[in-house]
Amino acid sequence: MKIVIIAGTNRAGSMSLKVASKTKERYDSLGADTHIIDLQDLPSSIYTPAAYKVKPPEFAPFQDAILQADGLVMIVPEYNGSYPGVLKYFIDMWKYPESFENRCVSYIGISAGAWGALRSVEHLQGVMGYRNSFQFNERVFINKIYSRWADGKVKKLDEKEFDVDELLDQQAANFIQFCMSNSNR
Repeated sequence: MKIVIIAGTNRAGSMSLKVASKTKERYDSLGADTHIIDLQDLPSSIYTPAAYKVKPPEFAPFQDAILQADGLVMIVPEYNGSYPGVLKYFIDMWKYPESFENRCVSYIGISAGAWGALRSVEHLQGVMGYRNSFQFNERVFINKIYSRWADGKVKKLDEKEFDVDELLDQQAANFIQFCMSNSNR
């Protein structure tokens, strides 16, 4: 099972990349072959008007990772009430329809605010659904990420809350099963 985890921003030192690294550990422990795409690593050559039509060769490893994945795990930070523009641009560079059609996608929303990037994830689901991806229904939203993140874990802010680490473990195990049951590509 090949799982690609996309850290949804190119911001240096981002929480998205920290969450992506911890998510990779989860999937690795379940036997998945995982790979993180860090949007900081995107080649500058894609940021030209000509790249929409003819992708530069430096983009091939990113595109190949998407095409070879059984499932995509999107770590979606909230930027101004939606997901980051660089994530949209990255998606706009993908080959259509093969990057999207019947591709299994899971979402983890993160934000500094109270709602854990709910709106951001919903916006991204609209894009992926429009392009006929198989969307996994167990989304996880991590709010107040800067207060919660400690020692590579998402801590509870009070005892009445759900254990987010347990939700992330459950999501990973169930997403692998979802990908296996939809592997008719």
